[in-house]
Amino acid sequence: MLSDMKRKLESAFTENQVAILTEVLGEHRAGLATSVDMQDLKDVVKRLAIAQARTEERMDRVEVAIEKLTAAQARTEERMDRVEAAIEKLTAAQARTEERLAHVEKRLDRVEKRLDRVEKRLDRVEKRLDRVEAAIEKLTAAQARTEERLAHVEKRLDRVEAAIEKLTAAQVQTEKTLNNLIRAHRETRRQLGGLSMTVGYTLENAAYRALPALLKTDYGIEVQGQLIRTYLTDNKGRSLEVNIYGKGRENGRDVVILGESKSQLSANHIDQFINRRLKHLRPQFENVLPVLVTHMTSSEPVATYAKKHGIALYYSYQF
Repeated sequence: MLSDMKRKLESAFTENQVAILTEVLGEHRAGLATSVDMQDLKDVVKRLAIAQARTEERMDRVEVAIEKLTAAQARTEERMDRVEAAIEKLTAAQARTEERLAHVEKRLDRVEKRLDRVEKRLDRVEKRLDRVEAAIEKLTAAQARTEERLAHVEKRLDRVEAAIEKLTAAQVQTEKTLNNLIRAHRETRRQLGGLSMTVGYTLENAAYRALPALLKTDYGIEVQGQLIRTYLTDNKGRSLEVNIYGKGRENGRDVVILGESKSQLSANHIDQFINRRLKHLRPQFENVLPVLVTHMTSSEPVATYAKKHGIALYYSYQF
């Protein structure tokens, strides 16, 4: 009977618990013979059930902890894989680093050699710096002397500026005086211009009276009507002022008389007369006799120059 009960207990309890229950039941049976209270057996079974419940609860926690440990172990293994991969990369990088370090060492050797050369150059530079410092000291002394001279120059400049201010004031006064002189000169020129025009008109007026007889004597030209001062239209349709204009007859042909008067005739005046008057008016007439009248020529060759261009030249004293 105890063996059957043991098999039943093993299906629900652990081996240790089954051993304890079996022992208790054995004692219970012995106690029955000695009239032990059945209630004690019930209490033992109850305590065993509570212990079993606590054991199962602890087992659940153990299983949960084992699951967590398993997951943590998986993560640890995954991290270890990554660590191993990183170690492989670091190993490769270390190899490259060592290779680069070998290259760097070679370069350092070259750098050290260059540093030796640089140190030598620095020695030479220091010597040059010593000379530069000496030169700077000299320049500093020269600068001090220059500043003294500049102070003296500034004083002179102050005097010059004062003189310039005085000159400026004098210049303003001079400009006022000059403006007055300019206005007076303009008035003089205006008056001289009027006088020149008066002289010119007087010479032309005398020519109008004297030229007909002179032209008849010298060129056989009979002046038809009067010689006048007028405007003529040139070959470009422009109106040109003509000082002496008239018509005449020479051996049965018509002749137009075109002339100007100059107080003192020069070669330039002759060129201007040709270019500004004859060149543009001659094409308008068949026969033209150019005439110039003057008080005096600017030089002896002027009369010959006028004759060379076929211009009749008369002086006021012939009038």
